[in-house]
Amino acid sequence: MQLSPYLSVIPSVALCVILGANNLSTCLGTSVGTGRLRYSQALALASIGVMAGILLEGSKLSRAITFGIVLSSDPRFTIVVALSSFVVMVLLTYRKLPISLSQVAVGAAVGAATVTGIQVNWVFTLLIALSWLLTPVAGFMVADALSVLTLRLGKRVRGVFTQNIMYSYLAILSGVYASYALGANTVGLIIGMVDPPASQHLLVSIILGLATVLGMLLFSRGTTLSVAEDIVGLNPSASFASQMGGAATVHAFTQFGIPVSVSQAVVGGIFGAAIPRKFVVRNDRLAREIVLGWTVAPLLGAGFALVVNTIL
Repeated sequence: MQLSPYLSVIPSVALCVILGANNLSTCLGTSVGTGRLRYSQALALASIGVMAGILLEGSKLSRAITFGIVLSSDPRFTIVVALSSFVVMVLLTYRKLPISLSQVAVGAAVGAATVTGIQVNWVFTLLIALSWLLTPVAGFMVADALSVLTLRLGKRVRGVFTQNIMYSYLAILSGVYASYALGANTVGLIIGMVDPPASQHLLVSIILGLATVLGMLLFSRGTTLSVAEDIVGLNPSASFASQMGGAATVHAFTQFGIPVSVSQAVVGGIFGAAIPRKFVVRNDRLAREIVLGWTVAPLLGAGFALVVNTIL
């Protein structure tokens, strides 16, 4: 039994912990913001969704880096990608910004491949970059359509109390779906950073899923509240539209093995849900910082990959 493939699980576990810390906000942050879920309830539901996504569809993204962006399963390469992605995610999570691990990891993979002379599949890489542009737009459009639909549906339901109950359950369901998409897409991507044969073992997938849950449990409150309270105030129906729009967008890209940003999709969905209801964006500065984070994420990933490769 080779030892190095199993050692490569360690940086991937650390990366999953920071992923959980950063991304509970994008899954159930809006439900927390509406007051329909307590923080502890959001943690429990997100944990269920993430584990289901990993176990059922995580394999669809497990080859995106080592057999998509590059054709290499060199243990040193995957460790460099995982470690550099971890450092960037720690720094940006400290800033309490929901950031795209997918973008950071892809940037790190390109940077590590460039410095080590591994050939990059630029066609697939550019396809991923194009998907980053489409993700927030798609999340916005789907959420906007769902927002209009739920407004019309609400008019047919008699009683404000009944409407609130219906929208609350829909919002919670969409949050679990967003957690499922996170597990299938982003955690699936991290599984691919573990060297074979370890990455093919079910136990490794379970360990990485539990690490993601641990990160949510210990460190996610700051980024969750930044989305839940600081960007825009949503009622339960708009919360449902934003989370469902983002989750459906990510799940669609998962079917093609393309790593995309759950945070991009859901934040795009938040604005898509807000516009039909004429909600006001509360914090323009925070919104600009989030967009800036998306822009610099792959560049930071590539830069830190160069540094980590030099150190190792």
